[in-house]
Amino acid sequence: MNMNKFGLLALIGLSLAACKKDEEEAPAPTPTPTPTTGTVKMAFTFMHGANAFNLNNTYQDGAGNNIRFDKVKFYASNIHLLDDAAAEVAHFHDTYLLVDASAASNTFTLGAINPGHVHEAEFTLGLDSETNHADPTLAEAPLNIPEMHWSWNPTAGYKFLNMEGHVDTNGDGDFDDATDGVFTYHCATDAMAREAMVHIHADVTAGGTATLNAKVDMAMVLQSLNLVTNSVAMGGGPANAAAMDALVTAIGEM
Repeated sequence: MNMNKFGLLALIGLSLAACKKDEEEAPAPTPTPTPTTGTVKMAFTFMHGANAFNLNNTYQDGAGNNIRFDKVKFYASNIHLLDDAAAEVAHFHDTYLLVDASAASNTFTLGAINPGHVHEAEFTLGLDSETNHADPTLAEAPLNIPEMHWSWNPTAGYKFLNMEGHVDTNGDGDFDDATDGVFTYHCATDAMAREAMVHIHADVTAGGTATLNAKVDMAMVLQSLNLVTNSVAMGGGPANAAAMDALVTAIGEM
C-alpha cells in the first residue's frame, strides 16, 4: 500500500471519528413540560323552554302577542368560579363576553385554572362602571362594537342588553301590516347591571379543557314583557329593569 492510500485511509478515519464525536455531543431534546393547569371555557346556549331558540321563529310575549326577534345580545363580565365549598377557584376580572343569539357559537375561552371541581359560576350581566364609561373607540373586541354603545348618548355607556324585533300588533299572524309594529329594548346605564349565577358542574384536569355550559331561556325573558304596550324601552326605565331582571332568571344550568 503506497503512501497515498495510507493518507486517504487516515482522512476517512478522522472524518468518521469527528462524525461520531458530533453525534455523541448532540444535545438531548428538551422534554415537554408537564402541564399543571387546565383551560376553562364558558358556553351559552339560547333556548325557548325545552326547545332550541331560533331568531326566525315566532314566539309569544307575556301578554300573548306574537313576536319575532331580529337580535338578542348581552354582555357578561367579572366571572367568578366557585367550588363545592363556595370557595373561589378562579376570577376573570378583565374578561368580557358578548353573548349573541345570531352567532354561530357562544363558547368563550376564559383562561387557565388549577385542576379541581367547578360547582358554580357568578358573573355580571353588563359591565362595571369604569368599563361602561370608557371610550369604546379605544377598546378591544367585544367592547368596540358600535351597535352595543349609545354613541348619541355617551353618558349612558354600553347597551348591556340589546333586543329588537317585530310585533304582530293586530294579531293576524304576520308582521307585514302597516298596523304591526317593532320593539326595541336597549338596556343601559350603570343601574341596569345585574348579578347572575348558575350551577355548573365541571372537573378541570391538568392539560385538559373543561366547558361550563349555561342556557339562556328566552321564554323566561318574554314572560314578563308586553311588547305592544311597552314596545320601546331605552336606558334604565322600568321596562328595561324588568327585562334585565328577567334575563337573570333566564340563565341556568344547561
